[in-house]
Amino acid sequence: MKQPKGNLTSTQLEILEAIWEAPEGEASVADLWKALCAKRKVARTTVLTHVDRLDKRGWLKRRKGDGALLYSATLDRATVFERMAGQFIDEFFEGSASTLVASLLGSKKIDPDEMARLTRAIEDAEEQKEAEES
Repeated sequence: MKQPKGNLTSTQLEILEAIWEAPEGEASVADLWKALCAKRKVARTTVLTHVDRLDKRGWLKRRKGDGALLYSATLDRATVFERMAGQFIDEFFEGSASTLVASLLGSKKIDPDEMARLTRAIEDAEEQKEAEES
């Protein structure tokens, strides 16, 4: 499968979130508009424009439903977040995740619970890498 093109705007990410949360993981433009309107005021044409762009760039796929096109995401939530995090680190921290974490630590944006989760995630990643190398 081809990889989607480009970065996501905050509205486009909201659309993907609504699709991931939708029954069967798919939704019509009307369903997506309702989901976004539950959080903030947004025009239906704005949602339609973003859905069209996401579809053209490969972030969504569509199928004919009962009277409406239904859209589903081409990537799962975890894959999208990994991709976005990687792009963020590349763009703002010269590709250095440790620089990002150091800046968070320096700004005291990480509380002890988050620190523990980060430590566990690093340990899990190290164990996985060791297992793959064996």
